[in-house]
Amino acid sequence: MNLLRPAPRELARILGRLVNRLRLVVAARRLAKAETNLGLLGWQQADFEGEAQRHIDQLTNVEREQARLTNESARLGLAIQHIQDEGAAAQRQFEETRCARAAERVKVAAPVEETARQCAERERLRDNFAERVATLERELADADRQHAELLAGAKLTPDDRTELGRLRQRTAGIPTELADLRLRQQHLVGELRPLQEALARGRAAVAVEDEKLRVQQAAFAEAGLARKKEVADFQREKQTVEKEIASLEKAKGDPYRRIGQVLADAGIAPMNQPHALAAVQQGRAAVALLAQEITASLAASRREDRTALQNSWGLWAVTLAVSMLILLLSQR
Repeated sequence: MNLLRPAPRELARILGRLVNRLRLVVAARRLAKAETNLGLLGWQQADFEGEAQRHIDQLTNVEREQARLTNESARLGLAIQHIQDEGAAAQRQFEETRCARAAERVKVAAPVEETARQCAERERLRDNFAERVATLERELADADRQHAELLAGAKLTPDDRTELGRLRQRTAGIPTELADLRLRQQHLVGELRPLQEALARGRAAVAVEDEKLRVQQAAFAEAGLARKKEVADFQREKQTVEKEIASLEKAKGDPYRRIGQVLADAGIAPMNQPHALAAVQQGRAAVALLAQEITASLAASRREDRTALQNSWGLWAVTLAVSMLILLLSQR
């Protein structure tokens, strides 16, 4: 039975060391954090020499650089805010100017719309007159042709004479109508010409107002793009500065820890938070205890009889193999 004991005993030591090593990693991290915290809280409360003073100087230089970068970040933030405020003010001014320009355009465009309506109405009448003149001219030509045909006939019937009378009356009346239509058409053309000229001037004035709006819009958009680019440049620069600040903050961790180790070695606790020293002392004790347990376990493993341990491992391997074989056979 003694051959069965060495292997489980060694396995228990191996697993115990594994657990203690994991606990040691956690305890070492806690100790590092406690030492860093002690250095952060108490680095101004003691006089240092040598290596510790070098860390103090390093820490002072880092904090000085951090302060400079913090001021630079604040300056960039103010510059960004100033540009954004300028953009908001420019937006308000642009909207006011655009509304005024749009109102002026409405004022200019209103008579143009009325003039265009009047021109369209007179052009419609002019076209109607032209169509009526063409119709009367065709009717006059037809009447003259029919009149000539009737006169050329050998013998006129009463109906032919009646038709001749109607045709004479019509051919005599059509020129009067044509003269009246042409006179009215001429009068209408005389009215239409100044309206068309006024319409052209009005449309030109509207086009000028539209061009002013377009130029104003383009100038505002260009200025807005320039502001956005400037803000983007400042933001990138600010992000770079903030990354440097964060990097310096991480760099302060090691000097704080070294200072905390010196304070803990000297037994100096921060006046306002003395528990910081106790936390380092407890952490050191925990790390030392775990390291001692691991060392003791390794020493016990070295004291174990190598031959008996190998025989025990072999016996357990055979036992497990036979057990697995019996289990597999029993399931068939």
